[in-house]
Amino acid sequence: MKTHTEIKNELLEALAVVVDEPLKQVGFVRKKGSITYSRRLNDAGQQIAFVMDCFPKYQPGAEAHIHPMLLLKMPQVSEKALALVNGDNMLLAGAPEIIVNQPIEFTAPKDKHQRWFATGNEQFVAASESIQAFLARWVLPFLSEVSKPLDLVKLYETNDSRVMKQKHWHIFIAAAYQVLGQPDKAREVVQQQFGSLGLRKLYAPLFESLSIE
Repeated sequence: MKTHTEIKNELLEALAVVVDEPLKQVGFVRKKGSITYSRRLNDAGQQIAFVMDCFPKYQPGAEAHIHPMLLLKMPQVSEKALALVNGDNMLLAGAPEIIVNQPIEFTAPKDKHQRWFATGNEQFVAASESIQAFLARWVLPFLSEVSKPLDLVKLYETNDSRVMKQKHWHIFIAAAYQVLGQPDKAREVVQQQFGSLGLRKLYAPLFESLSIE
């Protein structure tokens, strides 16, 4: 049986052949030995990480299940969000620097979701080709639209389905409104999303920071 290191090397070889150049053309770079591509776009740091599970029990015979993740960082918004919760980063899922962290499939309609398994070099290349096509069709267009605080509030206002809307997501939205100089909008988000008795108690720092009675 192959080791996890050997399987990772199969993935790295496939990425070098299939994915490096197309992503480089749109500003993403990958360090040697890394499975993560990164770029800076306007106010945002964006990453695509080729996360992989080796020998998944739910797919007998497969060496790997490749499930890429996309990450979005926006330091200006994160700094404001952390201030809103009075420094309690657990109210921001323990990672205030990460605004979006989700499987790439969420950027596509449900009927377009895919799963990628691979065993051996040929299948790793084939899976990487399929993932690269998915990135080009769904992920890169999404990331091109999300690079500034204004883009975040547009996602919120249009109820964009391409983003996982966990509770802490709405704190980042309130923070983005603050960055944009719209404190009333920030208060509106907090009241709508955290206004119930239980949530208001749990997220009390938000109400204090925004002077919500």
